[in-house]
Amino acid sequence: MKKVLSLVLALGMAVSSVGMVSFAEEDAEFNIRACIASEPETLDPNMESSVDGATYSLHLFEGLMKYTSTGEAAAEGSDAVQLARYDYGQAESYEVSEDGLTYTFHLRDDAMWSDGEPVTAQDFVYSWQRITDPATAADYGYILTGVVKNATEIQAGEAEPDTLGVEAVDDKTFVVTLETECPYFLSLCTFAALMPLRQDVIEEYGNEWTNPGNMVSNGAFVLTDWVHDSYIEMSRNDQYYEPAGPDKITWYLSNSQTAMLAAYQAGEYDFFDNVPTDQIESLQASGDCFVADQICTYFIYLSCDQIPDWRVRAAITLSIDRDNIVENITQGGQTPATGLTAAGISDSQGNSWVDEIGTPLYDGLAELYPDYDLTTYSGRCELAVALLEEAVTDGYDTSATINYEYNTDENHKAIAEAVQADVANVLGLNISLNNSEWQTYTNNLSLGQFGIARMGWSADYDDAITYVELFSNGNTYNYGNWVNDDYTALIDQAKTLPGGEERDAVMQEAEKMLFGEGGFPAAPLYFYTQPYCITEGITGVNWTPLGYFLFHNATQA
Repeated sequence: MKKVLSLVLALGMAVSSVGMVSFAEEDAEFNIRACIASEPETLDPNMESSVDGATYSLHLFEGLMKYTSTGEAAAEGSDAVQLARYDYGQAESYEVSEDGLTYTFHLRDDAMWSDGEPVTAQDFVYSWQRITDPATAADYGYILTGVVKNATEIQAGEAEPDTLGVEAVDDKTFVVTLETECPYFLSLCTFAALMPLRQDVIEEYGNEWTNPGNMVSNGAFVLTDWVHDSYIEMSRNDQYYEPAGPDKITWYLSNSQTAMLAAYQAGEYDFFDNVPTDQIESLQASGDCFVADQICTYFIYLSCDQIPDWRVRAAITLSIDRDNIVENITQGGQTPATGLTAAGISDSQGNSWVDEIGTPLYDGLAELYPDYDLTTYSGRCELAVALLEEAVTDGYDTSATINYEYNTDENHKAIAEAVQADVANVLGLNISLNNSEWQTYTNNLSLGQFGIARMGWSADYDDAITYVELFSNGNTYNYGNWVNDDYTALIDQAKTLPGGEERDAVMQEAEKMLFGEGGFPAAPLYFYTQPYCITEGITGVNWTPLGYFLFHNATQA
């Protein structure tokens, strides 16, 4: 993710008649035309790492559990989009052992692949072993570590993938053995990266198995066309056990807010979710735009290689005016971040994590530097200057320009410019800005080619571990290369504990350590909301605050 990752990506408005899909082919056909992102990195569920990639996977594939509507409106003023929570998917039932360590899932008899073959327990075994195998090099290869038996050892190269705690007892019985009780395990069973996959198809086509005509899927839709950098087309899967709403979904691929809005207003899109921030208020007034809650944190990585002094990283963090960003740039009801874990995450008692933990972004510094009022921006700026002066006194060189990387998007650009200005005005440090398309951008992050880099991390499930484990030693998404053995030990400890207050306390300690002496590998900026525009007459769309709009049961008046 975002993790993750909250992406917004692009299509120019000049589209030839050859490149545009005809929507007048059949008067009776119900076709959703949506835009949520630009060209995805992949349509392989095991290999996806972004919210848009996961959204496509959730339409093409289905896991043990799936998302279904709660009947509750996702946003004030409209019930066209409803909140969703997990429910039975390919599994029709399950049992849990008395010790909470063994889950036995019974697959539906009518769970079928799009080529008419039955979905089997072995399809889940193959997928879960494949993503955990370090040779696969999946960004989410760690997702089962500390959860499913032997996943940690397999990821470390100390055990073979076939020792993972999963078993196909028979074609319709899938058994999972956990390392310890896991409070979010059933939610994890909806996760896009853990969809069942067909081993025979992947082995036959290799990397081209995700092409139209090659892909075999078990979800509500099948992939019928993919014109790269233009659109992805999905049609109803006639083998799926429940009739899908739309006959077809066409996902346009774009990263331009201006182009998206123009296409929507021209009647070429039915839905898009990257709304120009300066248009949100007027679009709300016209009844086109609505704002849903989202469990997601916008933050910037601070490279520990290029900014090695933690005091400088802390100074940069303190110098950023978060109120200005949410009030004058994002303008969608976002709130300034007070820690890494997003608003909307619950603790083991069902309480708000953010309310219970307080303000970890500032609390550690307040203990170290009690003479500064960190409840105000001016007080934070005063400490930022003092921290930089300390670092300079100890030999830190401030002459180098810090490069700030972000994926191409108008919002990300505006936020980067605000951070650049704040850091220059408060600290006198120079920041250069560089944008690139998503695949190039994530490659730069993987190579550590940045001083600062933006990220949005949408929670994978309702548990704080989805955030705090990001910065453990060796995590795929620890792009800033922060190394802290004590922190990593806390994450490992949390993964051995069943849900409860002791586990909450361990994760809270970890999050506070992240922003204490020696820390600050990231600077959280704000907690997301999700503005979206939807054409009047379309209803039955589902939204999960983890970041996914789902059109399985959409209807048209």
